[in-house]
Amino acid sequence: MKQFKSKRHIVSGLVAAGSCLAASGAHAQSSVTMYGIVDAGISYVTNVSKSGGQNHSAAQMFSGGEAADRFGFRGVEDLGGGLKAVFQLENGFSVVNGTLQQNGRLFGRQAFVGLETSYGAVTLGRQRVPIYDFFVPLDPLGYYNWSLVAQDPQYANRADNSIKYVASVGPVKFDALFSTGYDATIENGAQVPGEFRVGQEISGGASYGAGPLLAALVYDLRRGTSVSTQGNKEQRIAFGASYQIASPVTVFAGYKWFNSSVPATAARSDMYYGGLRVECSPALFVSAATYYTNIKSAGQHPIDFGINTQYLLSKATSLYAEFNYVKNSNGSNLGVAGYGTGVVASANQTGFAVGIHHLF
Repeated sequence: MKQFKSKRHIVSGLVAAGSCLAASGAHAQSSVTMYGIVDAGISYVTNVSKSGGQNHSAAQMFSGGEAADRFGFRGVEDLGGGLKAVFQLENGFSVVNGTLQQNGRLFGRQAFVGLETSYGAVTLGRQRVPIYDFFVPLDPLGYYNWSLVAQDPQYANRADNSIKYVASVGPVKFDALFSTGYDATIENGAQVPGEFRVGQEISGGASYGAGPLLAALVYDLRRGTSVSTQGNKEQRIAFGASYQIASPVTVFAGYKWFNSSVPATAARSDMYYGGLRVECSPALFVSAATYYTNIKSAGQHPIDFGINTQYLLSKATSLYAEFNYVKNSNGSNLGVAGYGTGVVASANQTGFAVGIHHLF
């Protein structure tokens, strides 16, 4: 009789467990989406440095002119009660030669997992820093390769070993990140036992968007990436705004304060920018912008003038063209694609590019 009761209890337990699993499965829904961008073009750039510091022009094929090439996976599972599990894996690659970007990382653009509720989302992994999140819609040139991101790579950077919190309250969005080692590819740049400030990054910001106005303010702090430099700081405060003054016209303005005592980036500068975007038709967009940087620590004042156009062939495919002119001074080396990107110091640089962009 005891054996019969024992078997009956086991069967009852299995039935109960199955019922629980079935009940949980009734509300747990999950989905995984694959997506990507393929973007390539041809550019012509003047005053490109060669051995010996000589000036040369270069005609080249490039990858990711309008937006960097990528493919990724985005997933969400509804756990019930307003709780969701989320993840994202995003690879960066060069379409012109098939190589990995972001220093050879397999999922160098993003790689994180976390939980999301009505109070916000907490995620862990390699993630975009807040200045990246907030300023994508606040750049008049639309985050093309020759745009705001060329003035400072932090505008399109990520942090390894990071925990991030993102939330929204009405028209206000919040974004905060803490990293215990923002770049694991740098020697001693990641998590060093007993040295908690090595490679540390702390960043946060907020944006407000209502009607025609969008504005954001971000603070970012990174520390030195070695035991000897961990006390040094690289700090940024960035503000940006856009305003749609008429149906087809949006104006932009922004400012970034930068101060660094980290040896690799030591400098003090202020960067200002302004521009506009015009929707000439539902398929044609034209943007123009000026970026001016006052590098106070070196007495340099590079200026970047840029124009780009985009023509939509469909919802997924577009053609684009870019023109940039950079005026350097007193040894500054800003190129159309950023500082130290092949331009001869003090030389001005002109660039023109055309390309095709496809979403999938």
